[in-house]
Amino acid sequence: MKTALSTLALVLAAGDPRDRGATGLFQALLKLQTTASALHVTAHPDDENGGVLASLSRGQGVWVGLLTLNRGEAGDNAIGPELFDALGLIRTEELLVANRFYGVDAQYFTRAADYGFSKRQGEAFEKWGHDDVLRDVVHVVRVARPLVLISRFRGEARDGHGQHQAAGVLAREAFDAAGDPNRFPEQIAAGLRPWRPLKLYVAGARESESWSVRVDTSAYSPWLGDSYLNLARAGLAFQRSQNSGAVSPSPFLAPSFFELTRGAGALKETTFFDAIDVSIEGIFDALGRPAPDGAAPLLQAIAREARAALDAFSMTRPEATAVPLVSGLRATRAAIDAFGAEPDAQFLLRVKERQFQEALQRALGIEIEALTDPPDRAPVVPGETFTVAASAIHRSRSAMALALDLVAPQGSRVDRGKIDETALPQGMLLRQSFSVTLADGAPISEPHFSRASIRENRYATREAVPFYLPAARPAFSVRAGFRVDGVALELEAPVRRRQSTPPYGTELHELSVLPVLAVQPTTRSLVVPAGRDKTFAVDVELLHHAARPTQGQVSLALPPGWMASPAAHSFVLSRPGGRVTKGFAVSAPTVEPREYTLRASATAEGNVYARGVQVVRHRDLETRYLFHDAVVFVRGVDLTMSPGLHVGYVMGIGDEVPKAIAQLGARVSLLESSDLASGDLRSFDTVVTGTRAYAVRADLNTHNRRLLDYVREGGNLIVLYNTPELVPNEHSPYPGELPRNAEEVTEEDALVEILEPENPALLWPNRIAAADFDGWIEQRGSKFWSRWDPAYTAVVASHDKDQSPQRGGWLHARYGKGHYTYFAYALHRQLPFGVPGAYRLLANLLALGKNERAGR
Repeated sequence: MKTALSTLALVLAAGDPRDRGATGLFQALLKLQTTASALHVTAHPDDENGGVLASLSRGQGVWVGLLTLNRGEAGDNAIGPELFDALGLIRTEELLVANRFYGVDAQYFTRAADYGFSKRQGEAFEKWGHDDVLRDVVHVVRVARPLVLISRFRGEARDGHGQHQAAGVLAREAFDAAGDPNRFPEQIAAGLRPWRPLKLYVAGARESESWSVRVDTSAYSPWLGDSYLNLARAGLAFQRSQNSGAVSPSPFLAPSFFELTRGAGALKETTFFDAIDVSIEGIFDALGRPAPDGAAPLLQAIAREARAALDAFSMTRPEATAVPLVSGLRATRAAIDAFGAEPDAQFLLRVKERQFQEALQRALGIEIEALTDPPDRAPVVPGETFTVAASAIHRSRSAMALALDLVAPQGSRVDRGKIDETALPQGMLLRQSFSVTLADGAPISEPHFSRASIRENRYATREAVPFYLPAARPAFSVRAGFRVDGVALELEAPVRRRQSTPPYGTELHELSVLPVLAVQPTTRSLVVPAGRDKTFAVDVELLHHAARPTQGQVSLALPPGWMASPAAHSFVLSRPGGRVTKGFAVSAPTVEPREYTLRASATAEGNVYARGVQVVRHRDLETRYLFHDAVVFVRGVDLTMSPGLHVGYVMGIGDEVPKAIAQLGARVSLLESSDLASGDLRSFDTVVTGTRAYAVRADLNTHNRRLLDYVREGGNLIVLYNTPELVPNEHSPYPGELPRNAEEVTEEDALVEILEPENPALLWPNRIAAADFDGWIEQRGSKFWSRWDPAYTAVVASHDKDQSPQRGGWLHARYGKGHYTYFAYALHRQLPFGVPGAYRLLANLLALGKNERAGR
């Protein structure tokens, strides 16, 4: 358990500037004064009450953990094309950045995957499995062992999102279950101990209702220079995939009200810890058990030194706290050794031990860093030799000794080994280079959680990494052991590499291990009209990561009777980052209306490479690598496409719809600002505006009138899913309303009713029926119009359980000589996974301008 928490500390190590220098030391000293701890339970990244977390951690010195049930995989992405698991990686990293503002000490997750917006609590438990997700929540409570549990949600309909409601229910159930050794006994057998927090508070109470604690997050912190609320909003702004960074500070009073629902407390309390002794001397009182003989003087010694360190604090001489901090760390370790029969007390003291070390690091101005040499080198591959340049410095007047070592994957060779303990005079910068030969079997830097399909709602995790961690440990780190006045402390920093990000300068990222080759088909899902004697193209991209040249062959494994021309391609790649694409003409004697699997692989140096990689990289976030099998899923679909179509596409935040349009045989042109401003739109049979285009394309808003003129003169305009930045009264040919709380149909299997069976878009070139909505993924659609002019025709209707029929998701209107369609059904989620009906619908929408039955 100690290892797991140490890993968390390392992952969260890249601190906010407020956690450095004298300000950081002062906050570390605050944490030394108390044993208060709280675990905040939410459903998704950005659900957290960041102002409350910052107030607790930075204002009161509380140890704060955050349990987020899932990683937000099924949300929308306001900063790029990544969806599903890749988006989950982004939102995880964004939350870790936000946590540094909140002052969160540890971030946890369950194995549940976000499956999309939900209106029902019951759907969450149907998707996740009630006991499966409860088991994970109980596991985290038993690991973190908080004195107080704080639920963000109430478990009621007013929480809104069904997953929010489920999070509220799970917090209540876990509060009781975690302390019962008969619940999930396999955890107890594996070494966890039961733990029942002392109190459970539920957020979301209104001032006019029953509440127990009022937290004013707008309170000003003189050592932070702002309110806790504004500090939290600054962190929330880094969750850009959800808010595009558009979060502003607030000067207003922002109280939050919490109801005590479990545990003993007064009718009205001043803090979450009223009636709990959170002093160091009161550890056994808080645990509700008598103190063993000799405990009092041991605990008093720790508390005395913690108070002395705070009394000695000086903005200009932070090292003045070092003497009591060293004494306090020594006293804490003595108490840990003495309480061998009291594991709960030992747990609280081990938290205090880490806090003493963190405070001492800040007091002495200790910093360690490790960069690859040269610092801007690429990720490394198994078997490769490279150099790490490590450095350590302290800026205090204290004398200390230092030992420095490099941690690498098992089996790797590290030359010029560790630096044994040596004196480090004040202000001296100690440097050491390590030559590392990475083991041939070194593990690849990939997430420790994965699922075979996005239809699965729970991740599998590697046993070697606790499931609840945000990410696996860095592949390489430098470990520094310091000794001050005979007391040892250990620090660890990841080995990082420098990456240029013009025009923003450079960023440092963890040094990752990648395979020599990544093999990835340029499309993972290919739709082919069903029939005989089909020939289609499959392109395979090879991405090279090694510093040495690599040569080999790439080929396809095909279904029986299928053939590829050529049978294999030779390749030579000479530098890291090198890419080459090899094309195959695949012929099939017959393609039936079902799915076929093609597998790509490359052989080089006696090894076989059969996985591709998606590099998930955004500014201010750690770079992550999402691997997938090099597979192409070919689906035969009963589909007809109007020939010779030329489609103009206005890309929004990014999607794969243009690729799907090209698969249907149309020619696709991505429209730039100049095209919208003055290009000849009449050259396009159809123009499509992509996902959230009106939210991110100012040029689209500026030149929208030209698109409407294009329609009036005979064009075919399709507006796909958009958020309320699309204003129908301004951007559409006839009035309508797309409110900020626009409806959506979240259940992917919700019944779809055909309202206008003779609408031309349902008849040609494919006859569309309700069956074309079978097999959809995650949701039907989102951001439906609530009202519209009679000039529009609602083509279909759908609804979730207990929801009224929603007719505003597919609206069609004639405007002048042309056609305008608002289509909020989630094509951008269906097309990348080859959902047959989505392609048939797309083919008909694109052909509407050529459809004789449309009145042309």
